[in-house]
Amino acid sequence: MIKTTLSLAVAAAISAPAFAGHDDKPLVIEITSGLPQVENTVQSETAAVQASPTTDGGELLQSLSGVSGIRMGGRSIDPVIRGQSQTQLNILLDGAYVHGGCPNRMDPPTSYSNVDSYDSVTVIKGNRTVVYGGGGSGGTVLFERDWPQFDDKGYSGELSASYQGNSDRYELGADVAAGSDQGYIRVIGHKTEADNYEDGDGNEVRSSFESLSKSLLVGYRLTDLTTIEASYEKQEEDDVLFAGAGMDSPYADADTSRLKLTHEFEQGALQQMQLELYQSDVKHNMDNYSLRPSGMMKMQAPSTSDTEGLRLIFDARAADIDWTFGADIQNNERNAELQNAAGVVQRIMWPGAEIKQTGVFAEGEKALGADDIVKGGLRYDLIKAEATRRDETAGMPVLSSADIWQLAGAPADAGEQRTEHNVGGFASWTHRLNDQYTVESTLSRSVRTADATERYMARYTMTGDWIGNPELDPEKHHQLEVSLQGNLESVSWSATGWYNRVNDYILRETVTAGMKNRDLYRNVEAELYGAELEAAYPLNANWQLGSSLAWTVGNNLDDDTPLSRIAPLELNTSLDYQKGPLQMGAEWQLVASQKDICLSGAANCGGQDVRKTPGYGVVNMHAQYEFESGLRLLAGVDNLMDKAYTVHESRGDVTTGTSYQVTEPGRSAWIRVTQSF
Repeated sequence: MIKTTLSLAVAAAISAPAFAGHDDKPLVIEITSGLPQVENTVQSETAAVQASPTTDGGELLQSLSGVSGIRMGGRSIDPVIRGQSQTQLNILLDGAYVHGGCPNRMDPPTSYSNVDSYDSVTVIKGNRTVVYGGGGSGGTVLFERDWPQFDDKGYSGELSASYQGNSDRYELGADVAAGSDQGYIRVIGHKTEADNYEDGDGNEVRSSFESLSKSLLVGYRLTDLTTIEASYEKQEEDDVLFAGAGMDSPYADADTSRLKLTHEFEQGALQQMQLELYQSDVKHNMDNYSLRPSGMMKMQAPSTSDTEGLRLIFDARAADIDWTFGADIQNNERNAELQNAAGVVQRIMWPGAEIKQTGVFAEGEKALGADDIVKGGLRYDLIKAEATRRDETAGMPVLSSADIWQLAGAPADAGEQRTEHNVGGFASWTHRLNDQYTVESTLSRSVRTADATERYMARYTMTGDWIGNPELDPEKHHQLEVSLQGNLESVSWSATGWYNRVNDYILRETVTAGMKNRDLYRNVEAELYGAELEAAYPLNANWQLGSSLAWTVGNNLDDDTPLSRIAPLELNTSLDYQKGPLQMGAEWQLVASQKDICLSGAANCGGQDVRKTPGYGVVNMHAQYEFESGLRLLAGVDNLMDKAYTVHESRGDVTTGTSYQVTEPGRSAWIRVTQSF
């Protein structure tokens, strides 16, 4: 039958080594239909996993230790892992890349992921695999669905409903499948509506939205060794308000199609082949007049982002080494225009921005005796980038995108096809010191090509400019990570330290251009480093105490200034109780102030930080009762003390004069009901 829970596998600071006689499964936390359930307490994330209903994948990820997020409204939180975000993270939705359609990041990939529609979410911090694409220096996030498992009934499903008091947010969901081991059909649907929420000071924050997702999945077993699966998914976001932007979004739609062929080999070194194809098409619009009082000039910015991809993966075993190798293709084209309300084009912001990536990769893992495992991988990517509409003109004064880039110092041929040859990889060694301690070290290199906005943005107006740099070099991340894992009697813990030296870090900065500000991009030398601590301690058969600590630092070495949007020190502590069908828990989140900042604005540092943020503490509580009939009742209160606070990385609030930043929701009681069958 269909999994009635979402398993969150966090392959975070270290992965459990596959020693004989030792459990090599990653940490699994079941959430969606119930509260967090830890199967493996090593690297316990119980102190961080959000129990309350989430708006999308970004809000879920934000609740994990070492992961933060950039809030602009009520949903579409842009995840940050170890101080890295956007295309520094590889985020795949059931094998597909879905690149957002908004240049201002109103729709990051996670905004198109309804968490309840997936069976597992895996978070890999840092660069620990070469299988899922180039880059990924900050980490890789995999939202995945499985082939449903059925009993004699031949069908299974789950119905769900939830309500959250602050914002009057409700959600209705259904996940139903029918079939057998020979084949299946699965239908998933979710609808969510929310009004504006109030922060801890009682201020209303522009954050309402409507969301509707529909998915159809089918699978068929062609032979005993071969299966084929296909899916179509449509995600619709309507009337989405953003306190942290000068515009709101009347609509954002994503259509995603996938096809997957899997074949098992009976003989020889090859064990499995998997071929995946996908197509994702995003249509987005934002304006400053249909959902808010209009300003002096009514403007809109329709945009599209179309991605097609292929991934061919082989698993094999040869020379006592477990191999994974293959090739992938990812092609993305983006177009965006700045128009007046009548649809007359003023500027071509994404001028046919094409980025084509073709990669080959291989990684292997080998056990060296009973106490050591080595693993390594290598990847090569051929990148071709071009702005096909670079010479198309619009607006007053009449300018092409190429003209605008030249105003910022680009050469006359900027935007013509540019080719990169990017090589990355990693090597890791895991050593069991004794029955209590395991140490792992990983050395890696990852190369991230500049995205469409960093390369080709061409927004030139009377009030301000936002101009990309077609001559940007790709980022080169060189990372060292060392982890120690221990089990002392009933206490499980891990400690991780990491350092990331970045050549050609792509920096966004604000400078003065006459009487206005201008946002530009350039390469600088940078560094990121940090530490993460986690521990879990069962007090008795029913009570468990968990805690996690995350610390990150980022520096621009060329200018001797901090990097923007670096999360402050954070400590999460949880206390969980379980006895039979009853579960209860409380979480206490403590976040320090952040004073190492690069303030926005040309008169300041020219960075992306809104202000020095004060520290805060937040308490969340939750409970669940499960009946034998498959009915689950869940309830809780987030931000119990109604604390007024902002996450440091969040956008500035441009809609009111009451806040420097988009504040988090105040006290919010919630309830959720699910029925499995």
